[in-house]
Amino acid sequence: MTHKYNFENATEKRQADKDLGHILLPPNDGQWKHPEHLKESDLLQIIVRESQNQNWPEVKRLLLEFPEGKRKDLIEMLRRGNKFFLVDKDFPDEIFR
Repeated sequence: MTHKYNFENATEKRQADKDLGHILLPPNDGQWKHPEHLKESDLLQIIVRESQNQNWPEVKRLLLEFPEGKRKDLIEMLRRGNKFFLVDKDFPDEIFR
């Protein structure tokens, strides 16, 4: 028996899961098991603000708190955010190479 979920209707999904005897999606384990995501989210907000305030020593310090694999992408994100026409601020490429 095939059942198509209407994901806008949580009651229908719960009923189908109950009828089939299994759940296809794992239960939500909450944010308390992944505190690193919350920390990185907070750091991201701070680093964007410092970048737009052009506080480059603080931006460099905050970048070091992120895992090494994310730094290159963060620098590109900050560069594009500062070049965005509504912000239009300089980004010192030579500092972040």
